[in-house]
Amino acid sequence: MTGAPLGNGGTARQSPTTPDVVAGMPFGPLAPSVARAAVHEAVRYGARVRFLQVLQAGTSDQARAGADDQTFSAALRALREAPRVRVAFETVVGEAEQIFVERSREAVVLVVAGGSPAQDAGEDRFGAGAIAEYCLGHAGCPVLVVER
Repeated sequence: MTGAPLGNGGTARQSPTTPDVVAGMPFGPLAPSVARAAVHEAVRYGARVRFLQVLQAGTSDQARAGADDQTFSAALRALREAPRVRVAFETVVGEAEQIFVERSREAVVLVVAGGSPAQDAGEDRFGAGAIAEYCLGHAGCPVLVVER
């Protein structure tokens, strides 16, 4: 995990209601790390964690169920360290980078998975590195990139 959140915004936004830390949940081995980092940031800001997964159009019911299970399991494990943190779960169909940036406009921090260009080119079929780069350049709040 990198140090402090980076990206557009520079400072975290506060709202009269409980703010959100948006956890852009990846599919794969970084999901637990993203969830832990998001919970840590929620404790830091007194915020709620919004676990957000983005599915491609045409995702099968079986694949969606698998993604739901992975996100929920990662969230539960992360919440063991901070059981009083409030949470919300959201699943959206679309382009991950665009949805993450859209949700970041109402967040104090956006937490996403990182990756390397080599992984984006082949090994990492979800392009986590490319999504992180896009978010760093376009998010409406600081971005915390969780690396391998």
